[in-house]
Amino acid sequence: MRKILIITSIFAILILLFISLNSYIQVSFYPILKSIEKNKILYKTRQFSTLETAHFSVRYTDKDKYIAKITGEELEKYYNEVCSKLNYFPEGKISVIIYNKGDELVNTIKLKTKTPPLGAYCNDTIHILSPYEWVEDTENVEKVYRETGPAVHEFTHFIVDEKTRGNYPMWLTEGISLYMENVTIGFSWEAGKGETNGITIEDLNDDFDEVKQEVAYRKSFEVVKDVLNEYGFDKLNMLLDNLGKGNDIENSVKVALKINFNDID
Repeated sequence: MRKILIITSIFAILILLFISLNSYIQVSFYPILKSIEKNKILYKTRQFSTLETAHFSVRYTDKDKYIAKITGEELEKYYNEVCSKLNYFPEGKISVIIYNKGDELVNTIKLKTKTPPLGAYCNDTIHILSPYEWVEDTENVEKVYRETGPAVHEFTHFIVDEKTRGNYPMWLTEGISLYMENVTIGFSWEAGKGETNGITIEDLNDDFDEVKQEVAYRKSFEVVKDVLNEYGFDKLNMLLDNLGKGNDIENSVKVALKINFNDID
């Protein structure tokens, strides 16, 4: 019996070591894998024209030349604020791609949906659907795009992904991105407001895609906003940095916020 207990204990320890090493290996090799996929995306869009700004390389088709200019302006306008708050300044320029066809966006980054999003982040690249495709007020496309466009939101996803080396739960990156676009361009995610009671942090962490989308996004925003109000960006950045070392969200919350994961809700 004692021998069985010893063998069981050793086996359990080996499993824990494997999990820890596996997480470390994942965050170590993530930038390499991401770079490979990024090059595939850039190859697919090699025929696009390019607008260079101080920190971004914006690809576009001729129809969206002016949209590329606006996008570059908006990203540069809030670059320092986003990077300063999240304590991360990227090396090199960030690739942004603007599409005038939703299906091209979907196919380029291999989304599993047929409905194109207004914006997406994927493998070190920011993808934006031209506002000409979704802004209904055709006389005020620029105004609507500057006030509600996805550029800052997707740029924040980029920063979170870089800091954590891809090791983050969906609710965290969405909550931070929604918060950042709220304090920069003033866009507030109102969908799902008043419907988040009963949705727990465990629901978001374990079954984000199973929660009604607008409610999941709203709850994520509320959780991150509460964390920032209570602990500030220093602690949030500590949490992100800990994730970037390969630690899980439960450990990272405990290290950074000094509370149990379930208590952040």
